[in-house]
Amino acid sequence: MENLTESSSTLVSKVPMLKPSEFDMWKIRIRQYILLTDYSMWDIIENGPSEAGRIGPDGKRPPPKTDGERKIRQTEMKALSTLLLAIPNEYQHQFCNCTDTQILWNALEKRFAGTKSIKRNQRDVLKQQYENFTSSKNESMTQTFDRFNKLNRKFLRSLGDDF
Repeated sequence: MENLTESSSTLVSKVPMLKPSEFDMWKIRIRQYILLTDYSMWDIIENGPSEAGRIGPDGKRPPPKTDGERKIRQTEMKALSTLLLAIPNEYQHQFCNCTDTQILWNALEKRFAGTKSIKRNQRDVLKQQYENFTSSKNESMTQTFDRFNKLNRKFLRSLGDDF
């Protein structure tokens, strides 16, 4: 039983880092990570902060008044911090002004998932690469296979729900 506890805590300690080219897979991994860490954090990401945690007309959050509000605020900050920790350094500046997790999550989706037309264009580029795939003289058969397999996985992932 001790090994189960050790492996669970090890798993929880590794926040899945966002790879912009694998955003859809990252969304699945970060959701599972957050659900495993604290289920209420995912609820905050999906539904936004509690009324007590919302920014008022003066641009500031009111201080928590009860222990329950403090606990909710801690969970909100934990969820925001977890998402921010999962963003690579080179993208941090684009999201540092996000005031809550729901705003951050929507900004991440907009930035990395793209619109339907962007996805369609990316799929067309992958389709073109797939159709024009050739092996080069300098690579082994294993390297060619690995490169083809990687392209194939990217193409299939780009199909998403359409397939």
